[in-house]
Amino acid sequence: MKKRIVLLLSVATLSLCTACKDKEEKAVEELMSEIREDYARGYDEECLRTIDTLRSRHPKAVDARREALKIYQDASLRLAQKRLAVVDSALTVEQGRLHVMDSIVQAHKAESKATEEELTGLTLQRILCDSLQTQFDVLCAEIRFIKMKQKE
Repeated sequence: MKKRIVLLLSVATLSLCTACKDKEEKAVEELMSEIREDYARGYDEECLRTIDTLRSRHPKAVDARREALKIYQDASLRLAQKRLAVVDSALTVEQGRLHVMDSIVQAHKAESKATEEELTGLTLQRILCDSLQTQFDVLCAEIRFIKMKQKE
């Protein structure tokens, strides 16, 4: 009788463990499916958030995490490249404005007619260009870093 009870408990425990494992695998596969779809659609920020969710909720899903790492790097690279394009365009525009403003202010300085507003505007434009240049440099470094990691 005791052997039967132990056997029944063992079978029940095994069934329960298998059910939990199946539920875990199903949850991981659903997240991976969502990650793949978001990446394919170009929803990089959503894709990265879902990968973070996968990492935090399923630390033992090694194969899924390995696949997600590659997608994470690709999505991060694509996102950084998109941001770089926006910053590059803004930097080009603002540097053109700076050049025009600088020419005007230099001409007014030569005539001793430069106003405080012109000088302040020129300084603010230089600050804006420097800020955009810094963002540009950081994004370039981020892209180089991601590409280096992808090679590893």
